[in-house]
Amino acid sequence: MSKVREVLARMRLFQGMSEEELQHVEKLVFVNRFNSGESVCSEGDTSDFMCFVVRGKLAISKQGPEGHDVVIAHLRAGDSLGEMALVDHGPRSASVKAVEDSTLIVLTRKGFEQLRKRSPAAAHVVLENIARLLSANLRRTSAQLTQYMLPLG
Repeated sequence: MSKVREVLARMRLFQGMSEEELQHVEKLVFVNRFNSGESVCSEGDTSDFMCFVVRGKLAISKQGPEGHDVVIAHLRAGDSLGEMALVDHGPRSASVKAVEDSTLIVLTRKGFEQLRKRSPAAAHVVLENIARLLSANLRRTSAQLTQYMLPLG
């Protein structure tokens, strides 16, 4: 098994894939490296790719009400970003910057469309896992919001 395929097999969004399906994915991704301080993407950018963190640390930030960036999360090896890019085709909802030298595996929307044609079952697994991840993120965000809400009544 190749090193890229080994990494993909450990990623949450590829859980449940067969070896053959992982081979299809492997052919459609590429590796990209970012030095500490480099921007991966900016809030509002056109979004046409998602990434899987192989090593390093990334900071996700959103522009706050006074125009200052607020770090809302950190990503490490095994985490992913840009899942919404494959689902809603909207602009980036946050900015991402490398906090440490980082290595990412990148899947573009075009690559995902190729996966849908070559291996619909594999694409289905990815979309199902994206749905689970987004659902978990929404549940966590909803729980955090309750800390700032006023009681009803």
